[in-house]
Amino acid sequence: MNYVGVDLHKEQSWFVVLDSTGKRLVSKSIANSPEGLKQYFSKIPNPFTLAVESTYNWYFFVDLAEQYAEKVYLANSYELKAFAKRHKKTDKIDAHLIAEVLRKGYLPTVTIPDQETRRVKELLRYRMNLVRERAKNIYQVKNILDKIGEDSSGDFTTYKRLGTIPFDLFSPNYREVIHGYCERIEFLTRRLFQIEKYIKENVKDDEDIINLITIPGIDYFSAALIKTEIIAISRFASFNRLCAYAGLAPRVSQSANKEVHGPLNVNRRKNLQWILIEVVYHFIKACPEKSQRYESIVARKGVNTAKVALAREMLKIIYHVLKEKRPFYHNTVRSEVSPALYGV
Repeated sequence: MNYVGVDLHKEQSWFVVLDSTGKRLVSKSIANSPEGLKQYFSKIPNPFTLAVESTYNWYFFVDLAEQYAEKVYLANSYELKAFAKRHKKTDKIDAHLIAEVLRKGYLPTVTIPDQETRRVKELLRYRMNLVRERAKNIYQVKNILDKIGEDSSGDFTTYKRLGTIPFDLFSPNYREVIHGYCERIEFLTRRLFQIEKYIKENVKDDEDIINLITIPGIDYFSAALIKTEIIAISRFASFNRLCAYAGLAPRVSQSANKEVHGPLNVNRRKNLQWILIEVVYHFIKACPEKSQRYESIVARKGVNTAKVALAREMLKIIYHVLKEKRPFYHNTVRSEVSPALYGV
């Protein structure tokens, strides 16, 4: 078996090929054109496994490599740093490191989602970017209104509030700038409506999505985001592993008789953590017993800790809903269903 490590970049990639004894067979840079990569893959001595670091443009590379390699791995960039040399870093060294760690069986990997999951993820990212861009434009409008002493309160995502802006009272320059921002906000609002409708059409027949939207606070967008970030619930042998993956488990440092619980781990799925904390308020409001628990934690430890604690409980419900392939059973049927089914 041969082992191939690849340091992937936008235009060029560095390949290092090792044999089973660790002897370097090839070390060279290849242009990232599909035809060039196909020709090079066909020349690598078979059989071989390949690993590439999870950079932003790995989609096309992995799809090509899977046609030639026995197995393709996506290396975890964050954990791979533990194996790297501290004093020297080049593309050649990085590619050799990946190949060597792969050969020894220590390669930290991330799951490669299927092509359909990737396509849905790009839709969801586009929707999130639209929201961010609209928020930036709203901030600019409010900023200018504050500067000239006008009312900046209210929800600027609605046409009604935008229609109350007194453009006739502004000087020509301010009128032009604010009008430009408002036009952009209106365009982004229309585009958001269209893309959310498109996302719903794309995922509405997915069994997992149908089950997830039965959980209070989760709609088609958040359900799709949760599923695509988890990829496959079978990857997680226990809820605790999913909790750590989502970034909702605190760091623990233990030595002898001393144990310290610190802040949330930074090595997490940012979008999964974000959406759970975003929708948790709706979840709390819809479940009276969760609302009581939330208020209890707020009184003792503050709002932020309470949000994370309830997001963790919500994730536990999500874990059981996906594992058992069933909808969420609300309190109205609690007496008829075993409490274990709630995941709480």
